[in-house]
Amino acid sequence: MKSIPITAEKELLIALKGGDKVAFKQLYQIYSGRLASKLIYLLKSEDLAQDILQDVFLKIWINREMIDIELSFGAFLYKIATNLSKNVIRKNVYDQLMRHKIGQEEVYHPMEEGDNTEQARVILDQAMDQLTDRQREVYTLHKLEGLSYQEISEKLNISLSAINHHIQKANKQLKIFLKSRSFEIFILLLPSLLKK
Repeated sequence: MKSIPITAEKELLIALKGGDKVAFKQLYQIYSGRLASKLIYLLKSEDLAQDILQDVFLKIWINREMIDIELSFGAFLYKIATNLSKNVIRKNVYDQLMRHKIGQEEVYHPMEEGDNTEQARVILDQAMDQLTDRQREVYTLHKLEGLSYQEISEKLNISLSAINHHIQKANKQLKIFLKSRSFEIFILLLPSLLKK
């Protein structure tokens, strides 16, 4: 991430507080790369890191009017990301404990965090319609239901390399779809789930 002059950053933050979408996109482009790297280091998972990155910038947009332009925006982002990461880590530990407690024969479904709007669900459905049946099946199991590659392999009787191929292809298709949509989609579904 290239450094940005304090005055330029403040100008972008002032514009962001006023609802400037271009300023928001610029701040995302400036900070998302390094923040993603820190999250990957912290979580040891690129998928989780991209999930958190999406949530961080969604929170920034929703709460933009409360941003203090006198404070370091980078530090503010990192604080939000760290708190969200801790929540994810705690939830993952809880999920693992529950799976162990319930046993292999019963299915435990982790609680969904957040309350997606109807608009977000419609957009997600439209995006998923771009995928083949197998891509949609694998992507749903991994991204939406939280199954590991190994669990998907055992469930669908396909190889790990095939699973990775379907995920990569699905990511590319979804990226194309999301890029073709409006700024509202960018806010609701920041394409940070998609590998660059």
